[in-house]
Amino acid sequence: MAFEKLYPIFHILFTLVFFVSGLITNLFQLLFFVLLWPHNKELFRKINYFFSYIIYSECVFLSDWWAGVQYYYYVDKEDYKYFGKEHAILIINHKYEIDWLTAWAITDRIGTLGNCKAFSKESLKYMPVMGWCWWFSEFLFLQRDLAKDKYTIENKLKLLFEYTSPVSMLLYAEGTRFTKEKHEASIKFAQTKGLPELKEHLLPRTKGFTIGLPHFRQNLPAVYNVQIVFKGDEKPSLKALLNGRRLEAHIYMERIPIEQIPVNDKECDKWMYNIYEKKDKMMVSFMNTGDWFKESGVSPYDKFVPPYRYGCIINMIFWSLIILVPFFYYVFKIFISGNLLHIILMTIPIGLLHVALSKLVSISEINKTSSSYGTDKQKIK
Repeated sequence: MAFEKLYPIFHILFTLVFFVSGLITNLFQLLFFVLLWPHNKELFRKINYFFSYIIYSECVFLSDWWAGVQYYYYVDKEDYKYFGKEHAILIINHKYEIDWLTAWAITDRIGTLGNCKAFSKESLKYMPVMGWCWWFSEFLFLQRDLAKDKYTIENKLKLLFEYTSPVSMLLYAEGTRFTKEKHEASIKFAQTKGLPELKEHLLPRTKGFTIGLPHFRQNLPAVYNVQIVFKGDEKPSLKALLNGRRLEAHIYMERIPIEQIPVNDKECDKWMYNIYEKKDKMMVSFMNTGDWFKESGVSPYDKFVPPYRYGCIINMIFWSLIILVPFFYYVFKIFISGNLLHIILMTIPIGLLHVALSKLVSISEINKTSSSYGTDKQKIK
């Protein structure tokens, strides 16, 4: 089976199921948005939870069921009972190409995947399937200009935490994924400002969080400090998951009650820097010893593996039957017809699926991102 996972045809079939089911789901999102949003926003949000889950869970399927990624969690048992039962902002390190997918796997385990939100680049809302789903799901699309994004941060984020069902908001405070070049720029900036010089993280951008917090803290019970590391030589990437590589992820999660976060802007900035100093010590400890706690000075938590949720694989089986059975029947009919023109025409959409998958993988690769972190193009925030 592992050998079969390397075949491009299986990747194309997954892409076919993902895009067709995604576009059908987008159509249902549009229909319910037109019918319900003007009259009952809360009802639309509750229904849209399941539409979002359909799309996100197909990606989580790649991680949990196709590649079989092994997730180990380190969480205080008293904290864990709150997870999935309250609004929360998850402050996550941004080191790997599949940080976003790992975060979705985390929220799936705690039961908030359909209400998982994030900040995203403005241009991504035009991307079919995922971007359209994010727009219907009230993601916060930013233009990377604080003067323009201030309204979105202050007001739209406040509306998300007025949902009656728990929302998990993903926050990558570093602003972009970790690379050697960006890390060097981060160190230089920290030295000029007298800020912490982090070894395994970029210096966090604090302004967005600090500006928005006064507007939504009354509806936000807690912030979660989430730290992700992958163990082993295999590079954590979407390509590795598609090829069935069994990765090993270790996830530290700490619940921080909102009362512990300062109200004053400067103190709030300092609090964020302190969080990242702690995250950095933990990451350095894990890199050196394979343990979060040996060299970090952080109080240890027991390691455990939360149970799988079966919604992802049930959803994937359902859509695969709906889409692939007619697809294979159609392909079979074309081949037995012997019509060369029809066979050639059939290869065109298959080729387009291959291109779409290649584009999806390319977008997720660190070395192909377009962030201007640490360059002259970066705007001063």
